[in-house]
Amino acid sequence: MASGVDSFLGERLSQARKARGLMSISLAELADVSQATISLYEKGTQKPRQETLDRLAVVLKLPVSYFITQIEVDTPERLFYRSMSAATKASRERAESKYEWYLEIVDYLLHFFDFPEPNIPDLDVPSDFRSLDNKTIDSIAERLRQFWLLGEGPIVNMVRTLESNGIVVWRTALGAKTLDAFSDITKSRKHPVVVLSSDKENYFRSRADAAHELGHLILHSTVDKKTLSTTSEFKLLENQANYFAGSFLLPAASYEKDLSSYTLETYRALKPKWNTSIAMQVMRSKQLNLIDENQAKRLWINLSRRGWKKREPLDDSISAEFPSLVPDGIKMLIDEGVKTPEQIQLDLNKYYSDIEILCNLKEGFLNTKDIAPKVKLKKRNDNITPFRR
Repeated sequence: MASGVDSFLGERLSQARKARGLMSISLAELADVSQATISLYEKGTQKPRQETLDRLAVVLKLPVSYFITQIEVDTPERLFYRSMSAATKASRERAESKYEWYLEIVDYLLHFFDFPEPNIPDLDVPSDFRSLDNKTIDSIAERLRQFWLLGEGPIVNMVRTLESNGIVVWRTALGAKTLDAFSDITKSRKHPVVVLSSDKENYFRSRADAAHELGHLILHSTVDKKTLSTTSEFKLLENQANYFAGSFLLPAASYEKDLSSYTLETYRALKPKWNTSIAMQVMRSKQLNLIDENQAKRLWINLSRRGWKKREPLDDSISAEFPSLVPDGIKMLIDEGVKTPEQIQLDLNKYYSDIEILCNLKEGFLNTKDIAPKVKLKKRNDNITPFRR
């Protein structure tokens, strides 16, 4: 009887299956094995034969080398999501598996480049998040803006602000409405990470998501994973991150000066200046007690009547911000002749299409198979006899 592939790693199969959004029964049918066999493979108690491994690789669209390469990046200690409901579990598993792929790419690039050093100051954040009040959060947001030399006005580019201060940003399709973004502050990893969803290409919403996740990184670095499973405390964490986002993007003193009135028309006029949605401005006005509960309620009702809860004016006027550290790193490796596209694919144990998507690269950037070799005319010199008819 043929023996299994000794170097096969079950955790790689599990990672790939989840990244492709497959249930074990679906993978079993596609690979022509039983569901129980897939389970044994993933647990590492049984090894597939070479022909079975070849089929798994084809089905999962990954090179065979992927399944025999150790996972060397640390898995996240905890991730801050907008929703922890059971309905999003499959989407979270898929996102987290692809996120592990992305971390491998970041780790790969850090062997060649120095990313900006993490530049998060000590802001005297209370160790117990339950003691945080709005006044404290406002103060923390203001001091961070000062430390990052952002002034009192609108922030030009949120993604660039994060990246220039050592926070890695990944923009990707998360595949679920409830997964707008998430953030990771695993202590064993040098650079914090903010993940933004590209499922909805909304510039204003994406900036708010980035500020929200920054709030988690700043305010909740000591929160343990168990706390995230407690509904009331999870809700408090989300509310605090939301408040931080409003405070960071719309600092009280300077923003208040721009408010001539508290109408949807005023908020709409200020939207392109402060690069924040009308909804966020209404929320911030209520936070600052510039409008009372009844005024806020009327604004929300009018917002809904105009159909602006789903899509506001100007939402299509500008493209979402994209990260540059990782895609620029891949491009530089190739441009400087350090690596070829083929070598990058071999090093990362993935085909070009996955790497392009993970790194926000243009489709086909790493695909050299369809590029025909080019011929060049020789430079004319005295040793070349011109052709004559």
